[in-house]
Amino acid sequence: MDWNRFYALSREVARKIKLSGYKPDVIIGLARGGWILSRVLCDFLGVKDLLSVKVEHWGITASPDGEARVKYPLSLDLSGRKVLVVDDITDTGESMRKAVEHVRALGPAEIRTAALRHIEGSRFTPDYYGEEIEWRWVIFPWNYVEDMCNLMPKALVLDGERVDFESTKAKLKERFGISINSDAIAEIHAECISRGLLPKREDDRNRIS
Repeated sequence: MDWNRFYALSREVARKIKLSGYKPDVIIGLARGGWILSRVLCDFLGVKDLLSVKVEHWGITASPDGEARVKYPLSLDLSGRKVLVVDDITDTGESMRKAVEHVRALGPAEIRTAALRHIEGSRFTPDYYGEEIEWRWVIFPWNYVEDMCNLMPKALVLDGERVDFESTKAKLKERFGISINSDAIAEIHAECISRGLLPKREDDRNRIS
């Protein structure tokens, strides 16, 4: 997903919220994926109060990390407030479910939920979402490098000491449905090395000639 697509889907989420007549007093974004959509919805809906709750579920990209848990909870009184809880995507739905459960304990008058994308078959369906899609790994522009650095070691194909770009591209497409060019692979490969995710080689022959 690129930024233009993100903005278009954000407008669609805001449009659906307005059409429903719901006017939240406060938006709570799930950290970290829900932050950017939450801020944009504040702009579209004229909401001044923006809060965050940290819920963890996916520890490593494309590898579920057990049950969702609230890592950094909110500790405030939401009595009488209308709340909109926001995340980027409802995949299994566990992160959103856990967040709603946590927010409900703070006593709001009403809670509704929103996501940019909703995955078919998710155990949690948000009240508002930009679009519904079949399951696939979605890489958003705000976590592109992080996700690709987690996926690259699983897809990297070497020919001796050199990166086999064509085979790596094919493997990324086959395993994760991701299409990127050789320049992007070289960039992510270098970043993986700098982060200690792949071994550093004395003779840097992994660049494209």
